[in-house]
Amino acid sequence: MLPGQAVSGLPPAVAQAIEWYARRGSGAFDGPAQSQFEHWLNADPSHRDAWHGLTRQLDRTLVPLAQQQGSRQALSAVNHSRRRLLRGALAVGAVTMGTPLLTLRGGPLHERWGADLRTTTAERRRFTLEDGSSLLLNARSAVDLNFSPAHRTVQLLRGAVQARVHNDPTRPFVLQCPWGEARLNGGRCLLSLQAGTGQVWALEGEMEWRTPGTRQRLVAGQGLGFDGQAWQPIAQGYIDERAWAHGLLEVHDQTLGQVIDHLRPYHAGLLHVSASAAALRISGVFNLDDSRQALAALKDVLPLAVVSYLGLWTRIDHA
Repeated sequence: MLPGQAVSGLPPAVAQAIEWYARRGSGAFDGPAQSQFEHWLNADPSHRDAWHGLTRQLDRTLVPLAQQQGSRQALSAVNHSRRRLLRGALAVGAVTMGTPLLTLRGGPLHERWGADLRTTTAERRRFTLEDGSSLLLNARSAVDLNFSPAHRTVQLLRGAVQARVHNDPTRPFVLQCPWGEARLNGGRCLLSLQAGTGQVWALEGEMEWRTPGTRQRLVAGQGLGFDGQAWQPIAQGYIDERAWAHGLLEVHDQTLGQVIDHLRPYHAGLLHVSASAAALRISGVFNLDDSRQALAALKDVLPLAVVSYLGLWTRIDHA
């Protein structure tokens, strides 16, 4: 089995293509390795499709980088660090090759490319719905819509959404996630999903939050947090999910690892944080629209070493 098969969230053929691309570009690719590559390429049509798709995509990104003086030096170095860098960059680019099959509703890449409404890196966007309601999606967020004469349902697939709901007593508005749903006739609410946790807030008016066997009424200013097991009132230490709508990341006594998770949707390239750095705790307000400025601000208040490689991979360590 190739190491590339362990790349999270990618089809096996694409993950293997990433590994082969990194090996071929490592500067230490001999005759036997070339024979193994050709055998893999011809073993299955999906391998050839993945390889050609990957090379087309990355020729548009890595070739311009290689023309820069500093990038040429980094890409010409024959060592394991270069190979790891290539793998990281390729994993970012490879996910754009999802086939129509993968983007079918319920498929592994549907939330990224097949969803009814979605945003990309560093993009917040407002969408107006057919009933006059609107949705503000956070960066790298996705929702599916199901509107009929009897109901209005929005399913949050990833990221976060703020809903401004047009009042319609005959058609309740339902905002769903895997762990519950908000019901309201009008007003404004927010729902977020982040690394197995979630938050829901009533921002204007009232709403009812439902989970299997429970119902809770929330009024403006009240919120609930999901800790992976149950919904509870927002704890004293938390990340305020309401702040992203204003381009801010508001943090109250959270680990750096959680902060970086919230910066990733606004950062082009990979953000890697070491375990020791991730455990550091911090409070503050940071600018989402300039992730590099946010990283610099974090470095000012925490003992961190932040190193960026070609603008594609940023590593954060405990200094």
